[in-house]
Amino acid sequence: MKKVTVGNYRTDKFYLRIVKATAELLTEQGYVAPAQLFQKMEILTETDIAAWRRGRLPYLEKAIRCNLAKANRILRILRFHAHDLNLKPSSTMYLRNQPGNRMPLKFTKYGDKKLEEAYARHLISPRLKVSKQYAETVGVTEEKAAH
Repeated sequence: MKKVTVGNYRTDKFYLRIVKATAELLTEQGYVAPAQLFQKMEILTETDIAAWRRGRLPYLEKAIRCNLAKANRILRILRFHAHDLNLKPSSTMYLRNQPGNRMPLKFTKYGDKKLEEAYARHLISPRLKVSKQYAETVGVTEEKAAH
């Protein structure tokens, strides 16, 4: 498998699926979250995401229905595509959805910093203002993630 670069990512076999899922998410909610993108691409299910949010899965990648090299490839292509669309990256904190136990959730088994950041980075349409409601819903921090 060739490395995904700025010069070749549009020819990757996942590119069109990413474009379609991104367009659907932007139309529905005005932003793209990688977990939701994977759900649109049928790599994760809503049940998997809910179990992870409740702390029933130790990390999200455990439920991904493809090998992790492909998942990382999708994240990389998403980052390039988001740049083309001028989507604004926003770092997001994911917390366990249990009363009295709001611990941070992990995306990866070993907690690789760059991958954790890639999974937690929401990509917001420039047409959507980061409202208080959005910030409360997804836990957006004001820190802007670099491309």
